[in-house]
Parts: sequence; structure tokens; C-alpha cells
Amino acid sequence: MRTTFIFLKFMACFIFVSQTQAQSAEGETIPNHQNQPLPPQKEGKDKEVWYAYSMSGDLMSCTVYDDKMVFNSLVGSENEKGISVVILEKRLDSLHLVIRNDKKTPPYAVMSLRKNGEVLKMAPVLTGTSISDVEKRFKEGLMPSWISLTEQDWYTKEKIAMMEKAPGLDELKREDLLTSLRWRDQLSEKLQQYLEEKGAERPFMIYRFVEAYRNQKLVELGYNPYKRVPYNLHKQFENDEEIMRLLTEEIKF
Repeated sequence: MRTTFIFLKFMACFIFVSQTQAQSAEGETIPNHQNQPLPPQKEGKDKEVWYAYSMSGDLMSCTVYDDKMVFNSLVGSENEKGISVVILEKRLDSLHLVIRNDKKTPPYAVMSLRKNGEVLKMAPVLTGTSISDVEKRFKEGLMPSWISLTEQDWYTKEKIAMMEKAPGLDELKREDLLTSLRWRDQLSEKLQQYLEEKGAERPFMIYRFVEAYRNQKLVELGYNPYKRVPYNLHKQFENDEEIMRLLTEEIKF
């Protein structure tokens, strides 16, 4: 079996972040999403509205209808460039749907949707050129073994309201940080499977997978790791050898 190595510094996961403001396409200043009221739950044919954070900390939304999902990359913005529509073509089982996104190539995909209380875990399982194509491959079990690494967490309006009031990375306690950094037992096997399949094609994704795991753990522990606050974990824990080792160790397989 081919052995793949990847070296990434964990310190890159914990950059110093300051509060910023974004600019809309029209030049209007859009304040940070923190402490901003969410739009009310829509009525009519809407089934559910879910929210997630982008890597930069912006709040996104996903409105699930009977026949489509509408994604908005910035809550409160009506910029069409940030809105995408995914058509729900067919349900394969209780957890998987065939979807179509005409802006993607190929346009068809099987999407996994796992709902657990206030959290909806969403991930594209495989892609293809037609409904029959992705359905056939799904039934043949051709999904990558590492695919759960790509899951993104979406939250209810109530959960987001709680997270907006939760402490950020500047208030991390030692034991909670350690818990979020102990990812190897949970992820190592799947990360190795990803590297064996993708090789050096997209090594930066390993960092994203590890960061996503860290953020999920911190949310479970009552933090909001996406909150835009100034922080510097290296300085906060500079005298703690165990934490510094975990923060700076290389990801190596």
C-alpha cells in the first residue's frame, strides 16, 4: 500500500482573529452577525430553516422546501451571487437524497442529511451526470469510506441564538481545548483513507477536516469557535507544554 505523508502545522488552525465588518455588493456596511437578530421562521411551503457558519465566521442559511433547498451565503443579504438553489430530485432512503445543482459540474449528487436534535449534518456523498447514474453507484455502495469527514453542521435558530451568547476562543478553558485537540483516535483512519485516495491532490483538506472536528467538539462543550473575537492560543497557553505540543505538532501519516 502506498504510504502518504502530509505535514501541516496546527498553529495555522489558531490564527489571531479581530472583529471586522463586511461590505455588501452595493457598498453598504453589513455588521458582524454576532448579536444580530435572525429573520423569523418563514411560513407557507417552507419546511425548515437551518443555519451554519462559514470558515470566515459569516452566518449562512439553508431553507428546506418540499422540492428544493435554498442556500444563502450571508444571512440578511439579498445579493443573488450568494444564493444557490438545489433541486431535490428523489429520496433514496431516510438519510439520502438525489439533488441537482445546475451551477455544478457534474450537476447531480447524492446528499446525506442526518438530523440530531438541534443539529443537521449535511454532506455530498457522491456526484454524477444523471439521477440514474448516482442512484446506481449509491446502491452499489461506491461512496468513499472517508465521506463523513465532509459533513457540515447546520443548526436551528434556537441553537444559533445560544451560540451567539456562548464564549469564544478567547475564553477557552484548558481541559476543553485539550478535548478539541485530541482528534487522532476519531479521525486518523479516515484521514489516511482520504490521503490514499486523493494523494497530494488536495492536502489542505486535511487541515479543514481537523479544524471542523475541533469546532464541532467546542460547540458540544458550549463554545462558539466561530465568534469573531481577538485571541491568541499560543500566548494564552505558552507555559503549558502539553497544549503547545498539540498546537504545534505536525499532522503526519
